[in-house]
Amino acid sequence: AFIVLFFVIAFASFSISLFEIASALFMGLALISLFRTRHFFYFRTLFVYLALFYFACNLLSLTQSDYMQASWRGIFKVLKNILICFSAFYVLDSEQKLKKVFEWLLIVAAVIGLDALIQGVSGVELIRGRHMTPYWGEIKRWTGPFSHANDYSAYLSLVVLLFFGIVIDGAQLFSLRKYWFYMAGFFINILCLIGTYSRGAWLAVLVTSAGVVFIRKSKRLIGLMILTFLAISFFAPAPIKMRAASFFDVKNGTFVERRELWGESLRMIEKSPWLGLGVNTYAKNEPKFKSKIRYTDNQYAHNGYLQMAAEIGLIGVLSFLAMMVYFFASALPVFLRSKSFFLKTAGLALCFGIFSFLIHSATDTNLQSLLLVNTLWLVMGVAWAAKRCSEKA
Repeated sequence: AFIVLFFVIAFASFSISLFEIASALFMGLALISLFRTRHFFYFRTLFVYLALFYFACNLLSLTQSDYMQASWRGIFKVLKNILICFSAFYVLDSEQKLKKVFEWLLIVAAVIGLDALIQGVSGVELIRGRHMTPYWGEIKRWTGPFSHANDYSAYLSLVVLLFFGIVIDGAQLFSLRKYWFYMAGFFINILCLIGTYSRGAWLAVLVTSAGVVFIRKSKRLIGLMILTFLAISFFAPAPIKMRAASFFDVKNGTFVERRELWGESLRMIEKSPWLGLGVNTYAKNEPKFKSKIRYTDNQYAHNGYLQMAAEIGLIGVLSFLAMMVYFFASALPVFLRSKSFFLKTAGLALCFGIFSFLIHSATDTNLQSLLLVNTLWLVMGVAWAAKRCSEKA
């Protein structure tokens, strides 16, 4: 199962079908191992119970669904994500395994970043042969092996924080050659993040990076943030500066469109506030809740939490948020006082990567995208395994 996990992590970044095959094998092997060892005590934790309650809320939404086939598909997707998370923190039962998996996450992100950099130069990336997302005139947005720049920016909002988390201590954790490889991956991924033109991802990474600086209290991190900000401010091309300036233009552009889309979500929530309209039914229900004043084409909510509330109700979204609050409240103190230098550094990096992803989810539909939500639950499982190992250290 540990070996297969490396394939799961790699495929989660670019292929749904390969991920499904690898994850099914991974979960099956983890389950066989669990019944052989009978280490069921791994799962006697409030985090597991909260995750199962979140799943129960998804099940309850079936009572409101008019599209049972779609909802049952959604139920199995949610169950699969939770089981992937559980399998990851069961299989990763030692610091040595965690270090190898953490490094593999960085390597995969660096390779994907290099692939997106090639796309930015040539127009086509190599892994999936994808073209860039149109933006404005001749300017296009980098996608890497993802189908859209927004999806790639969500992935970057997580992995950039993994790299950022090892800027201070990476030279003490890895060989000098590995450290400089990861630093190159960090700067490549920063360039890719800029190339996605995603304001939501920019904001998520900026806010979370400020949180890292506050907690780590590192002058080196403060200097790196200031230098990066100044470099972007002075040397970024005009389209990047225009995109950043549009943060403050709330009366035009996508802000107007997203307010309309969020209005649709709120009307759907009002229709069935507690249990929602059924998991995985947003796309089918959304056309029924269009504004009669302003036209928008059929889209997702561009806010993962509003879309979740529309599908599984306020109880469901609160169960998800309760699980995440407990996750951070339980894991962060353990990492901050961890006796293991690696587990402290990697654990904090994983937590901040997840937090950045969740911030970005408020401006896009990361929590409903298959590849992205797979990655979220997988990384959560790795982080929870790091917490358990820190408690044993």
